[in-house]
Amino acid sequence: MATYPRDTFALPFHVRYEECGPGGTVHAAVYLRYLQDLAFAHSAALGYPLAWYETQRLFWLVRRVRLTVHVPARYGDAVQATTQVVGMRRVLARRRNEIRRTGDDALIASAVVDWIFTQQGTTPIRVPDDFASAFPGFAKPIAPLPLPEVAVPRSSVWSALRVRASDTDAMEHANNAVYVDLLDDAVRRGGGTAALVAYPRTYDLQYHAAAAGGAALRDVAWRDGEAWHYRLESVTGLLHLHGRLGGFGEVP
Repeated sequence: MATYPRDTFALPFHVRYEECGPGGTVHAAVYLRYLQDLAFAHSAALGYPLAWYETQRLFWLVRRVRLTVHVPARYGDAVQATTQVVGMRRVLARRRNEIRRTGDDALIASAVVDWIFTQQGTTPIRVPDDFASAFPGFAKPIAPLPLPEVAVPRSSVWSALRVRASDTDAMEHANNAVYVDLLDDAVRRGGGTAALVAYPRTYDLQYHAAAAGGAALRDVAWRDGEAWHYRLESVTGLLHLHGRLGGFGEVP
């Protein structure tokens, strides 16, 4: 059995059939869903369950993701996900995560995720001092990880879409993992299927604003060298997410 440092929290998962796509491999968005459950379970284990956040009307929202998929996982695989809180900056907390296959300990995915602390899921507020005693990693200062925006080429073709009810979570907006599915769909429409089955491949994502259920959106993906770029915005031009996909190597 694997052993981990004291500040590391682990949770097992089993890959389900509906989490796999063409070729029988796990959709990249599934790894973010695992990491979300992992973060909730870690917080609960340290005295802050989801019910506490709901009562206080305080919520963590994903602001930044750098996810690298190293090798494919398949239906029936048993995996172990681990997380560490590695730093904090005013309203922001950072987690470093890994997902490994049980048995051979192969590294399937790794991710750095920045979570922003909010009131009512909308207004960023400072992380409470009380959290520092529960999460020792908050004592370490971190710097933001900005992702520069890239101008959309004039020749790019935008696609219209709406946030489905099944895309929304308990906060009534599109769950952070849904944006990865949308990126994958846009890259596939643009002819980038090969990029979606490359290993390793890295999703570099900057979240800007939540999209509510039923929201009318438009998105576009375009290739620039070895990378695919992506932009998702409302029909009125409000930016929800921008990102890129490519073989950028491991999470820093």
